[in-house]
Amino acid sequence: MRRQSSGFLMGAVIAALLLSAPAEGQEARDGAQFRTPWGDPDLEGIWDTDALRSVPLERDPEYGERAVITDEELAARAAREQLRAVDDPSVRPDGDRENLRTPVHWDEWSDSPSPRTSLIVDPPDGRIPPLTLAAQHRQIDPSTVIGFAGGSFGDGPFNGADDFNPIDRCITRGLPNTWFPSIYNNGFQIVQNRDYVAILYERLHEHRIIPLDGRAPLDANIRTWFGDSRGRWEGDTLVVEVTNFSDQTNYRGAGVALELTERYSRVDAETVRVEITVNDPSTWTRPWTAVIEGKRDPSYWQIFEYACHEANYNMTFMLEAARAEDRAAEEQQR
Repeated sequence: MRRQSSGFLMGAVIAALLLSAPAEGQEARDGAQFRTPWGDPDLEGIWDTDALRSVPLERDPEYGERAVITDEELAARAAREQLRAVDDPSVRPDGDRENLRTPVHWDEWSDSPSPRTSLIVDPPDGRIPPLTLAAQHRQIDPSTVIGFAGGSFGDGPFNGADDFNPIDRCITRGLPNTWFPSIYNNGFQIVQNRDYVAILYERLHEHRIIPLDGRAPLDANIRTWFGDSRGRWEGDTLVVEVTNFSDQTNYRGAGVALELTERYSRVDAETVRVEITVNDPSTWTRPWTAVIEGKRDPSYWQIFEYACHEANYNMTFMLEAARAEDRAAEEQQR
């Protein structure tokens, strides 16, 4: 959602680490290579993924291995997005249940939606691989599940805040889920210097500091919400390995065994590409890869403060609703 600017785009931690990064407009450009003054590929900027807003993570089976839709289908997609932006339920597309959960003016749709059929590019069918036999029988705390179920997306019980997942509690959308656009605030900012790359995600006000100096990962006993990221350059591509996830940010069944490999590359003046390979042999029968393209739009996009905790009245309301359901059940038993 577009609201009043907070006046600060990066937290004190990012600012302290990246004081030596050049200000925007000072980068040295080398033709199509987009180099920083010290020679690394230039990934800096504020990027948004609104064009992918209507592209599902998994491809509808009807498309098979077709990666993009036709021009006619794309025109229909653009028309649907325009209707979804109208604050009148009678004209919105049939089956658009997402807008039943949030006010229409919260939603952000692109004027130029992508023709892609899925964010997943591998396997070729654009689908998440099957679960392993062990994962099919795994017992998972639903309050930890991100990107699939649990919390307000599940059936409860909701006896306290700890029964809701980290998204409901304004803690984290988790990786890789935070890369995938939905509803609003689908923007991220990259800042870099010789030794670090920093990424700020507008939703849920999260940031990552990625060292490039070849240091070893954290001890395996140290687990974090966002995992532990270590980066390196391979030619013009920034490769980031992410390990040490906490089982409190369980992504679709994958917890502490989850590992990500992210590959960042500059496509052109207006585009940065992020390829995310998701791997957990204990959860899926094979790794799978999703791709997002971030677009630069200086005339429109900037990062605003996402003050989720300060306005998280929803938690109180959901718990009050759960207690009301408890009282109704007790009355029915009497």
